[in-house]
Amino acid sequence: MVLLCNCHDGYVEHDGFIEIYNNSEQDIVWLQRSYSTANDTATLSESTPWRNMESYVITSGDSYVQDFNISNFQYILKEGWFQYYLFNYDSLINITWERIRDENIILKKVYFETWEDMEACNFTITYP
Repeated sequence: MVLLCNCHDGYVEHDGFIEIYNNSEQDIVWLQRSYSTANDTATLSESTPWRNMESYVITSGDSYVQDFNISNFQYILKEGWFQYYLFNYDSLINITWERIRDENIILKKVYFETWEDMEACNFTITYP
C-alpha cells in the first residue's frame, strides 16, 4: 500500500474504510497517493510504485476494502489531499512503467481534497 501518513503515536487502529468497486470486464490495479501540503503536485513515481502488484489487483466484478485510520486521513486532508489511480492490469503487465507514467495510461483518477469529498461519494470509488 502506498499510504503516506504520519502515525503520531505508533500503531494506529483502523476505524474507517474506502471501498473500490470494479464493475468492468477487466482486472484493475489501484494505487493511492497522499500529500501533506496543498502545494505538492501529483506525479507518478519514477519507478514502479508496487512491491507486490498482485496485492493491489481487483478482479472483474469484485471490490477491495482499504482500511484506514480516520484521524490520520483527516489530518492529511487539513492541508493536503489524496488521489486514487486505477490502471488496467494487462497494461501494467505489457507496457513499461515509464510509458504508462509518461503517457498517463490511467483508467481513472479520483481526487479527494476534503473529508467532505470522501463523504460525498460515501467512501466508495467505482470503475468504470
